[in-house]
Amino acid sequence: MLKDPKKKPSTTAKTKEMADQSGKNFPSGAVVARTRSSNVEFVPAKTHDMVRSLFDPTLKKSFLEILISLAIISNVVFCYFSASKLGVVFTKWLFLWQYIFWRLCYNVGIGVILYYQSKYETLTEYAKRHGLFDKKNQHWLARFCRFEIESKMPTSYKVESYPEEFNTWLLFRQFVDLILMQDFTTYMLFVCLSIPKTVLPSHSVSVLLGIVMILFNVWVKIDAHRVVKDYAWYWGDFFYFQDSKLVFDGVFNISPHPMYSIGYMGYYGLSLISGDYKVLLVSIGGHLLQFLFLKYCETPHIEKIYGSDAVDSDNAQIDELLVKQNRNYSRPLITKGFWLTNFDKLRLTDYFTGATSLAIVALVFTLRPSNKTLFCFTLGVKLVTSVFLSLILYKQSTSKWFTRLFMENGYTQVHSFHQWQFIYNYSLTVTYTLLVLQTFFQFRSLETLNYTQIIFGFLLCYLQKWCDDEILTAISEFGWFYGDFFLTNYISSRKLNSQGIYRYLSNPERFLGVAGCWGSVLITDFSFYNMALAVVWTVANFALVKLVEEPHVNKVYGAKPRKSGVSSTLMGFKPIRRFSEIVDRMESRIAEHLTCSEAVFEEEEEDLPGKSEAQWNEMLQKALDNATANLAPNCEFKVGDGTAPAIEIPGPIEVHWQLPAKLHDDKDWVGLYEVLETGDDRCRTRISTNGLWSGTTPDSYSDSGRPENCVVNFKKSGEVVSGDLKFDYQLMFFEEGIYELRYHSKNSHKVLMISQPFRLSLPDLDCTSSQTMSEGLTDFLTSCHAYENGRFVPNKNQHFSAKCFKNIIKQVAGVDLSAKYLRRINYDINVISETVQEIKTVLQNLD
Repeated sequence: MLKDPKKKPSTTAKTKEMADQSGKNFPSGAVVARTRSSNVEFVPAKTHDMVRSLFDPTLKKSFLEILISLAIISNVVFCYFSASKLGVVFTKWLFLWQYIFWRLCYNVGIGVILYYQSKYETLTEYAKRHGLFDKKNQHWLARFCRFEIESKMPTSYKVESYPEEFNTWLLFRQFVDLILMQDFTTYMLFVCLSIPKTVLPSHSVSVLLGIVMILFNVWVKIDAHRVVKDYAWYWGDFFYFQDSKLVFDGVFNISPHPMYSIGYMGYYGLSLISGDYKVLLVSIGGHLLQFLFLKYCETPHIEKIYGSDAVDSDNAQIDELLVKQNRNYSRPLITKGFWLTNFDKLRLTDYFTGATSLAIVALVFTLRPSNKTLFCFTLGVKLVTSVFLSLILYKQSTSKWFTRLFMENGYTQVHSFHQWQFIYNYSLTVTYTLLVLQTFFQFRSLETLNYTQIIFGFLLCYLQKWCDDEILTAISEFGWFYGDFFLTNYISSRKLNSQGIYRYLSNPERFLGVAGCWGSVLITDFSFYNMALAVVWTVANFALVKLVEEPHVNKVYGAKPRKSGVSSTLMGFKPIRRFSEIVDRMESRIAEHLTCSEAVFEEEEEDLPGKSEAQWNEMLQKALDNATANLAPNCEFKVGDGTAPAIEIPGPIEVHWQLPAKLHDDKDWVGLYEVLETGDDRCRTRISTNGLWSGTTPDSYSDSGRPENCVVNFKKSGEVVSGDLKFDYQLMFFEEGIYELRYHSKNSHKVLMISQPFRLSLPDLDCTSSQTMSEGLTDFLTSCHAYENGRFVPNKNQHFSAKCFKNIIKQVAGVDLSAKYLRRINYDINVISETVQEIKTVLQNLD
């Protein structure tokens, strides 16, 4: 008789005996298992997969296995006679309802049983309480259970020698075999009844593609069983534990949960072959139930036993750090399909993004442009935004241009990243809004609808959305918005993320990231416009990844490639490996062709310095020759000691001149010029001095407002006249360059003498810290008479403009602060020094 189920389970003598023997040595290489609650160790008996157990004549068959085989045969026979007598339509609906019943038995029935088995070990406890495997129990159910196991297993198998957990699992397998085989058989018969007679002889592309998908499905199932064996195939870890870990080999390197994801590829292959959208809808429904089974039954158990496989991304920590350290920073807006994530009610750019999308929709529905007009507009926007975004990322990677742009205008590094997030998401929102509208209006213009094709199109759209969600989960918002281009200094580990979807694909966005675009091609029945847009989307995506993202990733994380599960698995097949090598060579050639123009420019730029130097030396020699030609006895015109040294701004520039008295006039004057501005005319000056000139005698231009101390010395001795001039901060260029002085006759621009060219250079300021830079700038501006109350005062020295000051900051510190920012901070020297140091620190960290 069955034992009283109300009695509390106790440790049986059998369990105690097994526990005492659990410490014994097992055969070498044997797989050791243990029970979940009592931790009794044992070596599981050998079992076989479902197909061999049912159809291999060399293996023993249990009573239930014979019934399962008979049920399969009876279904096929009944289908044949029912279709002949009752009609194909009736039979098809009959087997559809049978499939729904068995699918619910699988996903709901088995799901509920496994849920309680995982949480309470319900089946195992039931077997223990009722002694189903105890020889002394002669109840019909106990005798049937023992008979079923003994008739299935080899003669050497002793039921009482194994724990109740293992024996319960063996019986559970029979129950699973019945449901799974009935589920498979009824579905296949339903599909066969739905296939038109004209499909197979047609040899259409859809039929061939469907066959390929079915063959791929078969390989997935076979390889999955090779990896997980019967133990995981029949949910063995719900009953007992084996000393093994979750493995990621073979097909498990290609897709997460391959038996539930790509393991149902055959469903879609059969739907393609049948060409019936009803079959496709049934297949999608069955597949959806399988995912629900995975989510609510299997995944919770896996996480409980093996731990969660949730992605622990360093990028997520960076996102949290950005929010904590920057009060003005909030999670960026992300457009997901038809809704917005991280919408901030106090952030105007979020409203602007949403309003733009709605405005585009309203405008298109109001104006009703032609399909061609809408296509051209969508194509133009996509091309412009792709080039614009790629250019920003490229310049940011090579020169930190985007970060510099904002920091030199007084904003922070994080603020620049926030603005990029808006630009990137806004561009994606606008382009995909236009693509959806283009697809919608193109779809409305179709005269006939292929529902199977349309549904497959929407499946591709969902595939892209799933890919985007997985990418966002794996690399977080920091990676989604290319944070390693803008905030490299926030990265603590220079190691590429290989979790989540990146475990299977190294660049999932390259292919799956445009699946929805090709889905729009199917939805619009291969419209030329949508095909062109899909090609543009794909090429733009490829170019961004290959030409911008990959070089930057190699620079930041190293050139070691990220090995994906798909590549490592598929490269094991020689034909695929050969094809991949060909594709890689083609990609390299395309990338080389697209970047060859840059190499040409680089070579030209490398040649420029040499050419410029040669031209400069030639020009200097010509200037010296012309200057010497103007000299005569008793004529002299030199700067300093005559060796033309470099003079540090703000000078002074000391000039000595000498002329015969017959050539001198009281209205003679000397002007300071930049050599490159004076041109080739050495006899007459044709440009203005901009006020940088001085008379040669003390009283010659007393009414012109010339500085009084410019004429240092003037002497007239017989037939020779000489003098000394001083060009100080009042008559000074405040930009580095090559300059010369010109001696002009009387009150004209006729040149009598030209000095040797000399260099004006800025002082070498110490910019290693904000304090030393502030002190250096203060001393320099004081000597230039352009400093007051801790700040630079524009035009206090009329020749020292704000533009000159901006250029000086750029040259001495290597940071180009914007004129607008300098005005905003009122040219405060301390603020400028601190900002420069902050920018230099950020840029150094980015490198």
